[in-house]
Amino acid sequence: MFVEIGMGVDLHGQDVTKAAVRAVRNAIERNSMPGMRALVDGDTSRMLVHVRLAVPADAERLDVGAVRAVFPYGQVTVEVGPGGMLAPSGIHLADKGDTSEMMYVVNAAVEVGI
Repeated sequence: MFVEIGMGVDLHGQDVTKAAVRAVRNAIERNSMPGMRALVDGDTSRMLVHVRLAVPADAERLDVGAVRAVFPYGQVTVEVGPGGMLAPSGIHLADKGDTSEMMYVVNAAVEVGI
């Protein structure tokens, strides 16, 4: 029914979860699906939400629960694969939690159906 693409970046701190949550929010934050309630007979827990994340590094540190928490309704599954991008931010800021000057770019595809 619905497929949206998003991108999220953590500029400092190398937090893959922060970048993934931003990518998912970017994919869904400007969308509304008012007809979905009718399709699920008012029971939004019946919505199926599948999230595909392209993660450049630290996939084992990804908090999938934090990604799921972005969605107020539905049965949410999260699939994590390689992708995204590591790129230099141009500066290492220890006071921002940086362990390097790399920024993490995560891509998300969000599919919603019944």
